[in-house]
Amino acid sequence: MRQLPGLDDASRAKVTKLLGAGELVPVMNNTKWGELINSMLSSPEMEPKFRLRSVLGPPGHVLEWDADWHFHIHPVAEIEWLELKALSSVWLETTFRKCGIRYSIEDGTLRVWGYMKRDSQHDWR
Repeated sequence: MRQLPGLDDASRAKVTKLLGAGELVPVMNNTKWGELINSMLSSPEMEPKFRLRSVLGPPGHVLEWDADWHFHIHPVAEIEWLELKALSSVWLETTFRKCGIRYSIEDGTLRVWGYMKRDSQHDWR
């Protein structure tokens, strides 16, 4: 399995503070993140792309769509959610099921949640 990108000490402290305050509820773990990223890396023919929202980013800030899974994926410990698209949404959903990853569909886009805000509700698939 590919080594997951890690947080620096200051970022780790910020995420730990958010978790300790009960503002965030973890949904994913490192094993599932690793399986997801490895699946995307091993299937370039499906042209998987992602965009994400970091819990450390400014409110409402979402990164642009990106296809560079090798160098541009953020440390998973800071990902609030990751939206994905590929040539086949069926392939993505099958990959999620194989990895045991629950997801939602937000405005027609598949979204994997790293964290949920306290009291938020999602239509899990």
